[in-house]
Amino acid sequence: MHQIYSQIINLVKSNISSADDSRIQFSDINYKAVDFNKNNFKKIDNKFNNNNKIVFIDGGSAEIIKSPNFSLNLIRVYCTIYKNDKRINSKKFDFYAFISAKNIGNELFYNADFIKLNDENDIIPSNEDLLLSSLDETIKQGITRASISNVANVIRRFSEIKTAINAIDDLENDDIIVLDGSLQCTFTNEKKYFEELYKKSIEKNIIICGLSKTTTLMTDKGNSISNALNKYNIVGKWLYHPVAEIKSTSHKAEMSFEKLHEKSRHIFRFEIYKYQKEKLHETISLLAANCKDAVFLGYPYGLIEADKNARISNQEKDMLLTLFSTKFGKDWEKIKDSLSNVDAHDILDNIC
Repeated sequence: MHQIYSQIINLVKSNISSADDSRIQFSDINYKAVDFNKNNFKKIDNKFNNNNKIVFIDGGSAEIIKSPNFSLNLIRVYCTIYKNDKRINSKKFDFYAFISAKNIGNELFYNADFIKLNDENDIIPSNEDLLLSSLDETIKQGITRASISNVANVIRRFSEIKTAINAIDDLENDDIIVLDGSLQCTFTNEKKYFEELYKKSIEKNIIICGLSKTTTLMTDKGNSISNALNKYNIVGKWLYHPVAEIKSTSHKAEMSFEKLHEKSRHIFRFEIYKYQKEKLHETISLLAANCKDAVFLGYPYGLIEADKNARISNQEKDMLLTLFSTKFGKDWEKIKDSLSNVDAHDILDNIC
């Protein structure tokens, strides 16, 4: 047994790359990587005016009822606004999305219907943008037909962007919107929502950016970006830029990496709308001022708050399922029959 552990330890050690990484490895020809260079590290300072507002947006979803041909989801988006490192406003939006399978032209499509929970809810995306083929490459799982459950991820993402579009109305020159995640369009019709967001942001001079908790990008040696940048042993908080020239029309961003607190061990991927890249250093400086909370040192507290309030707990999900089962009354037993085919995993998950 000792030999097995030693073998595993040696494999782990040998794959913590000590090789000299040259650049990020992109598979798409629309991305041209810039070679790593110590001169690309810039110190994050506090010389910029911190009177601008910062809006943080995140979303969550929970599947309440699922069968092979329909899925009922609760979608939640949370938006919080900070100024001078203090929250000045916040909003939470909830709505239900009922996704069903439809046969159109002898092909299986997924369609969404929405149930509003309040009159203020204007973040619901268009039904037309969510009529998606079950073989749509952006929601498929490998070579198999996409699960109907995957459509909820698209709805949540579109709603997050719509929330950002609406937030601009209450913002002023050089205020900032931070989305959770990158600015890359990954779903069919997502580009339409980003284009509207960018157009409106340019009209009012509102800065659009996104911060990713994690990144799957690797270097040309197969190393993580964090490991590659940490090898330079840069002290303090810093931003690293430029990283790549992005020519993709579905990813209108300037990419960088940041360490947002001098005592943090975390490096995050940060993107800003490419036509606002001259505001990168100023934006990062203001964002770093929001990264002092010990809960997650070096990560914006506004995004911690947004993540916490956008999440839908299993307890809330179970409560809603119980509520609906009661509302259906005697019909619930018939409905449960259509759910039985997808319950097997849940049963196994609960076996101790």
